[in-house]
Amino acid sequence: MPPEPESISAAVVQPRVSAPSADIVILSYNSADYLPACIASVAALTSPPLPVIIVDNASRDNSVAVAREACDHSGLTADIIALDRNLGCAGGNNVGWHAGSAEFVIFLNPDTEVTPDFVTELLRPLQNDTTIGITGARIHYPGGYTLQHAGGFIYPNGMTGHFAAGEEDTGAPHQITPRDCDYVTGAGFAIRRSLLDQLNGFDEDYFPAYFEETDLCTRARRLGARIRYVPEARLIHHESVSLTVNSPAFHRLYQRMRIRYCLKNFTLRDWLRGFIPFEARWMLREPAARGHRLEQFRAYGEGLWWRITGKR
Repeated sequence: MPPEPESISAAVVQPRVSAPSADIVILSYNSADYLPACIASVAALTSPPLPVIIVDNASRDNSVAVAREACDHSGLTADIIALDRNLGCAGGNNVGWHAGSAEFVIFLNPDTEVTPDFVTELLRPLQNDTTIGITGARIHYPGGYTLQHAGGFIYPNGMTGHFAAGEEDTGAPHQITPRDCDYVTGAGFAIRRSLLDQLNGFDEDYFPAYFEETDLCTRARRLGARIRYVPEARLIHHESVSLTVNSPAFHRLYQRMRIRYCLKNFTLRDWLRGFIPFEARWMLREPAARGHRLEQFRAYGEGLWWRITGKR
């Protein structure tokens, strides 16, 4: 049976032998409507108190004031860093993790709400298996019934997908079985600080957003680190605060960053045997692609311009 809507915040707590060392980084941009619930859920974590760093990416609303008020109301101690310009998701998150020093770093979107045992479960595989470099959560849409993400995969043309997306969470084996995957979404994941150091953090060329976490996971796998889906770590994600999913603006930005990701990470063999044939089929068969061909061709041109000039 799927969980009741309110049960997402009523998880059973399992005891730990030792407390993990982790920083929680919450990156905010025009997120005043979502921050109180996110901060309240972090304050309700059953793990020992952890350093919390809230980075505001030069919001145009009153996100900073709301964050301070929400922290005061919930009793959460947090460092709030108000940037004077928008550095994008990658740049803002880089500011956040550099401000901490813990062994692990947990990144959260501001429009998420975590379960009380979220940190304990998300960090458990990292503590128990040194071959795992990144762990990601089981993510629900608001209400807690429908799955949004159960690990991610990458198509040969760089398009990304989420296992079990849109499915009712029935506790089916493919929904609740831990597994290695291509990447995990940036809405809520943990990573070793040592790995972040090796990778030099997020690539800020993915500006303002999208594919920065996909690129991070791809580079981590290239170093031999495993990306692990952890179904016991759960959160609700309201998804896309600033852009409506499947809007022209979202599609244009997503495709631009996808081409950038492919140009950066694909080999010649990947392009010839994977990207080109898969992209051609996708452009011809997928209604979404047929409806946005102009944006798609523009993304090709912008990607090549970025690759040649380095200008984003």
